[in-house]
Amino acid sequence: MSNIKIAIIATLLSLLLISACSIEPQEPTPTVTPTSTPTSTQTPDYSSALPSIADVVEKVLPSVVYISVEYDDPSILFHPTLTKTGSGVILSPDGYILTNNHVVEYALHVEVLLPEEYTTYEAEIIGTDPLSDLAVIKIEGHNLPTASFADTSKLRIGDWVIAIGNALGLEGGPSVTLGIVSNLERSFPRGAVGESTFYDVIQTDADINRGNSGGPLVNLEGDVVGINTFVLSSEVETAGFAVNTSTARLVYEDLMEFGKVVRPFLGATLQTVTPALATELSLSKNRGVLVWFLVPDGPSDQAGLEVNDIITRFHDQEVDEASQLIKLLWQHDAGDSVKLTFWRDNLQKEAWVTLSERPDEP
Repeated sequence: MSNIKIAIIATLLSLLLISACSIEPQEPTPTVTPTSTPTSTQTPDYSSALPSIADVVEKVLPSVVYISVEYDDPSILFHPTLTKTGSGVILSPDGYILTNNHVVEYALHVEVLLPEEYTTYEAEIIGTDPLSDLAVIKIEGHNLPTASFADTSKLRIGDWVIAIGNALGLEGGPSVTLGIVSNLERSFPRGAVGESTFYDVIQTDADINRGNSGGPLVNLEGDVVGINTFVLSSEVETAGFAVNTSTARLVYEDLMEFGKVVRPFLGATLQTVTPALATELSLSKNRGVLVWFLVPDGPSDQAGLEVNDIITRFHDQEVDEASQLIKLLWQHDAGDSVKLTFWRDNLQKEAWVTLSERPDEP
């Protein structure tokens, strides 16, 4: 072998030896045993804690009835016999049903159909209350399915609610819509100035269509929080309203016992003052309860109140909502005197109003 080949082989062996010495031994890779513990990015599953809308509807639906009414409207020439439909909710096993006054107004004949039966029941009108737009009718029955009133003191803006009723009189039973509580304790005049006012109503974005009137608005426990009453529509949205159970329960109990609701009479139509209303009417205050209309020679008129006075206190309690003042008023009886603090222009005044008994018609 030549000296050149020997030199090349020696050089290659030297390089291989150096390369081998430079490689460090590797530690064995530890084995990781997977566990079932969720990582911090996992979202817990809360779906099992939410009630099923279908289950709520299944609970309430048997108590929601279809009401058909033949009526005679005195405002129409020659008084033809007309028909209209609505809804109601059974509140007692023996057949007492709460609905709207406007559903049975001017009724000549009232029939009720239960959703799970094909039998038509003749209904008797037990009593009506035009002020709250509520009425109680009765059918003859035993062990009928019923709904229950909710405690609406716990109801909050944003709570889910379900409206059930016979929308548009469609065949196949009641319709169901879902929404939230848009606001509480709404109050505003209905019709022309001087007519009655809706007090203590729940505003909801759940669809309430013609025929839903008198049906229940329920919470996710299936308890009645309101009685669907009317809807306001505009070009951009629709708002539904239901009489709050806090009022409906008292009206139902009075109609059951007396056939009418006995209330003290202030002799004034009231409206909640809003900033927009204050601007529109150039009012001196943007909060309080506006005297919208006075009954001539009524209690408030006799006590010296005037239209556009803004009531801010009832006795010593501050009031910002018309429905709040009405609830305080209904804690008194005819003959009681109540102190109202109010603003007229920029002057604060007081008046003592002696309440009378409310007439049968608002």
